[in-house]
Amino acid sequence: MSRNNKNIKVVLVGAGSAQFASHIVTDMSLCEGLKGSRVVLMDIDEKRLEFITIVAKRLAEELKSGLIIESTSILEKALEDADFVINSVQVGGYGWVEEQRAMAEKYGLYRGANLHEFGQMNYFLMLVKKMEEICPDAWHIQAANPVFEGGTYIARNSSIKTIGLCHGFSGYLQVADVLGLEREKVRANCYGFNHWLWMNEFTYEGKDAYPLLDEWIEEKAKEYWELDNRPYHYNQMSRGAIHQYRIFGKMPIGDTPRHGGWWYHTDLAQNQKWYGKIGGFDSEIGWKLHLENCRNILSQIEAAASDLETPIVKALDAKQSPEQIIPVIHAIANDEPGVFQVNVPNKKYFLPDFPENLVVEGQAKVDGKGVELLAAPPLPPNIIVNAMMPRWLYAERKLEVMRSRSRNALLLYLLGDHRMKDLDTAEALADEWLAHKKTEEIYGISCR
Repeated sequence: MSRNNKNIKVVLVGAGSAQFASHIVTDMSLCEGLKGSRVVLMDIDEKRLEFITIVAKRLAEELKSGLIIESTSILEKALEDADFVINSVQVGGYGWVEEQRAMAEKYGLYRGANLHEFGQMNYFLMLVKKMEEICPDAWHIQAANPVFEGGTYIARNSSIKTIGLCHGFSGYLQVADVLGLEREKVRANCYGFNHWLWMNEFTYEGKDAYPLLDEWIEEKAKEYWELDNRPYHYNQMSRGAIHQYRIFGKMPIGDTPRHGGWWYHTDLAQNQKWYGKIGGFDSEIGWKLHLENCRNILSQIEAAASDLETPIVKALDAKQSPEQIIPVIHAIANDEPGVFQVNVPNKKYFLPDFPENLVVEGQAKVDGKGVELLAAPPLPPNIIVNAMMPRWLYAERKLEVMRSRSRNALLLYLLGDHRMKDLDTAEALADEWLAHKKTEEIYGISCR
């Protein structure tokens, strides 16, 4: 534990994400170097904000953290004198995400076209521009998706210090668990783009562990897949993940197995072939389970907030979360160096095949001076050419929509999807989306 202690102001934008907010407050309460700091919860849903504020205050009190918990629905007020701003916003909530998904599915794009990400990026830039005006020296911690495109959009259009954080890289531990390896003896270096990570180094007790994975595939994988009793969100050792390993040459990690290529996701039958009977996290079955789980967690937290007899620490089983957010804030605020998995602009010594204004994910040293990416061995050419470059192009198409705010850019983005049937279909989807009353309001995209 640090002997340093710096009282700072941390703002959580999108605090209505109740489970995430409770994790942040718990982690801050358990961090000796941040005790006594201010936490400002901000959300436009005042009802949700009210109950999560009750939860946060009780957590801070029961954990004896000395945290000062405040809340507001006014972004500008929240940002005043902020040192760190954590962004966990979902623009329009899941309802708007699902409406856009259904719209794209009418035109043959199974499970949608990620149209909601444009609204996310629009909000990201608005937020950091507000920070430039109100708290220009603060750090922006991006926890909301899309981290890859969103972080790149921010880096190209704002001077605000930004770190994107995601726990997907820890998927290598699931590989270790399935192989029966002791976690503390496993080392892995997983890097690339967010949700597009490759385990380029994998060792156990100092020796290359890829042969152990190959042995498992040959001897145990079939039995593992046939058992098919894993949760909807468990994709790390699925048929899809192993197929990606076989064709690309390195193991995809975290959310990478979920996204993979379009060919894994043409319909429910294909999803079930590659990810099991549920079809994985992103199928209509898996996603429904995810939304139900979110609702159940929200109900649990709401019940805990109104139950004044049971300690909320017990009701929520409050303990240190696996998230890096608070440890990263502690490292910067108290100048205590640590190595973390981050998303920041590229350096040529890191991924030389890509520009420096593109956000990449990898290990970095973080301290009071900021963030310094650590050099990593080159990714294999097969991954660079057939995985990384196509993913980069997909990102640039989205970013061109945000830059130009034009119908043509949107149309070309839709036509770049291999599932798109023809030009007429793409134009019909583009026009319907652009004509929606929320599109101009949320995205600022015209019908030029």
